[in-house]
Amino acid sequence: MAARRRLVLASQPLYAGVPHHVLDLVECADPDDWAIDVACPRESALWPALAGRAGIRLHPLGAARRPSPVDAVSLARLTRLVARADVVHVHSAKAGFLGRVAAALRGRTQRCAYTPHGWSFWAASGAEAALYRRLERRAAHWCRAIVAVSADERDAGLAAGVGRPEQYRLIPNGVDVERFGEAHEPVPGRVLFLGRLGPPKRADLALRALARVPGAELEVANDGPDRAELERLASELGVVDRVRFLGFRNDVPALLARASCLLVTSDYEAASLVVPEAMAAGVPVVATRAGGVEEVLDGGGLVVECGDVAGVAGALVRVLGDGDEAARLGATGRARARDVFTRERMVASTVALWEELAGG
Repeated sequence: MAARRRLVLASQPLYAGVPHHVLDLVECADPDDWAIDVACPRESALWPALAGRAGIRLHPLGAARRPSPVDAVSLARLTRLVARADVVHVHSAKAGFLGRVAAALRGRTQRCAYTPHGWSFWAASGAEAALYRRLERRAAHWCRAIVAVSADERDAGLAAGVGRPEQYRLIPNGVDVERFGEAHEPVPGRVLFLGRLGPPKRADLALRALARVPGAELEVANDGPDRAELERLASELGVVDRVRFLGFRNDVPALLARASCLLVTSDYEAASLVVPEAMAAGVPVVATRAGGVEEVLDGGGLVVECGDVAGVAGALVRVLGDGDEAARLGATGRARARDVFTRERMVASTVALWEELAGG
C-alpha cells in the first residue's frame, strides 16, 4: 500500500459556510490516502466536529478576524506544519495569507492552494481595501492554485490583479443533497434567513423588507455581533411578533423543510453555501445580486439589487403570494442542485487538485 500523503488544511472563520466547507472536505477525503492536519481556532465549529477523530490532528490558530499579535504564533505553527506537508490548502483571508507566507518560507508554494471564500478587499473600503488588494496580489505568488467557488469570484480576483488566469480553478460549493431530501411542507408566509448576524449578510435589510410584507414571518437562524442591534431594530419596526431569533441551529434541513422561502440579503458573497442548500431542499430563494449568488440560482429563485429594501419586499410578496411560481422555482432549484452542486462533485474536483499538487 502506498504511503499516505500529509495534507494541511487551515481555516480561520468560526462558523457558517467556511468551516462547513472544510468539514465536508475532511469527511469525504479517503483516510487511506491522506493523513490530515487541520489548523483552526478552538472556537471554530470545526474544532468540536473533528476533535477525537481517528487520523485527524488539530492545531489551534488565533480567532481574531482582523490583524492581531497572535497572528505571529499562528504563523509559527503553520510554518511547522507546512514543512512536513505534501499538500497545503488554506481557506479564507486570514488563514489564507498566513498559510501562504508559511508555504513561501518552507519552499512549498508549488504544493499550496488557496480558497478565498470571498475576497478580503470586499470587506473593506478606501485605503484598507487597497492594502488588502496589494497583499492578495503579493500572496498569489506564494501558491500554485487559487480556487474560486464562483465565476464571479474568479473574475473579481483577476480584475483586481490577483494571480494569473492559469492559477484559477473553478470549483463550486457542494452540499449533501440527500441531507436536504426531507419533504417540503412549507408554513405559509414563513421566510428563513440563514447567516451570520454581521457584515456582509445584512440581516437588517431582511427585517426592513419584512416590515413591508404583511402576514409574513421571519426565522433568523445563526448568531453574530449584530444580534442585539437587530433585536432593537425589530422592535423599532414593529415586527417583534413576526420575527424569531433562533441562534445557532444544527437542524437546518428541518428549518428549510418548513420554510416558504429562503432570504439572502448580502452586500457581497463569493457564492453563499445556504443557497444550494435551499435549492437542494426545493425551497425558492429571494436573494440580492451579490457575487456568485445569481449564477448559482440560475432560475431557482428571484434576484434583486443589493441594498434594495423595496425590491426584496416585492420579491417576497411575489413568492409568498403565488404558489405555482414558488413551486416552479423550488423544483428548478432542486434539479439544479442535484445536477451541479453536490458535495461529491465538489470533493472529487478538490481531491483531483490535491493529487496534482502532490505531484510537485
